[in-house]
Amino acid sequence: MDKAPLRLVFMGCPQFAVPALEKLTQDPAFNVIAVYCMPDRPKGRGKKPSPTPVKIFAETHGLPVFSPETFRNAPEEIDRLRSFAPDYLVVAAYGLILPQAILDIPGLAPVNLHASILPAYRGPSPIHQAIIDGLPETGNTIMLMSKGMDEGDILAIQTTPILPDEDFAAVHDRLSIMGADLLVDTLKKFADGSITPRQQNHATATYTRKITPDLAKIDWNEPAVKIANLIRAMSPTPGAWFEDAGERIKVFKATPGAAISAEPGMVLDQQPGSGILVACGAGSSLHLLELQRAGKSRLSCREFLCGCALKSKNLVIDDRTKI
Repeated sequence: MDKAPLRLVFMGCPQFAVPALEKLTQDPAFNVIAVYCMPDRPKGRGKKPSPTPVKIFAETHGLPVFSPETFRNAPEEIDRLRSFAPDYLVVAAYGLILPQAILDIPGLAPVNLHASILPAYRGPSPIHQAIIDGLPETGNTIMLMSKGMDEGDILAIQTTPILPDEDFAAVHDRLSIMGADLLVDTLKKFADGSITPRQQNHATATYTRKITPDLAKIDWNEPAVKIANLIRAMSPTPGAWFEDAGERIKVFKATPGAAISAEPGMVLDQQPGSGILVACGAGSSLHLLELQRAGKSRLSCREFLCGCALKSKNLVIDDRTKI
């Protein structure tokens, strides 16, 4: 006699989580009985409430969707989730802190898909930070959930290289697809007892911060390689940026240039063919290859310079921005 499908409640919001939900709905070993997302939030210039990518997928495929603002001091929400009697609670970039009463609900386990090789890069921005730090590889971890942030026992890990020219979007999309396959395989193996959880080494844990405009600002006193990593990590969102005579300019693609002897921030050259060359710290330089003015489209350096060259001679001296 065939086993009954494992009952599963899925919690997630961004595009990163969609492939995982899609794989789970397609696999006959699982029955996705409910999907939880954050409530619709205002977006765009019109501030129109917009659903999350996970909600859009769930509603398109006829899955029941719930969007509580919080579970804390909301016993009715906890009771509703408990009424689903799930075997698994699966979380992928959900965004809400889950109290212990929620974690105690699933019959088998609450499980989380996290985009780093734990215990490194716990917290909200592991992909961004791995690229900022210039790591040669990153990965996904499937872990049991505990009350501490990303501190649960590990069920499975997979790794993937970060290529020198890859930006956040490229790494994010690959981890999203890889993580979906790893999640499905891990849930099956844990259910049949073929995976033994292993404790994280908490002494070696590192943590990430929420990405803010301040973190995305370019500091020309840093070496060019470090700035190039920041630009990759912030592309396409939120976009690394600098100030040019009071105007905020975003940079989405850049490559280190030759060693030079010039004050950091000096605009050394502006050629459509080779890019805008800026002096950086430690005697280095950086070619800016793809830029965007406020309210305008992303442009190649050639297109950007056809409209207007940078006004500043030194981007450090002329930076008067206060965040």
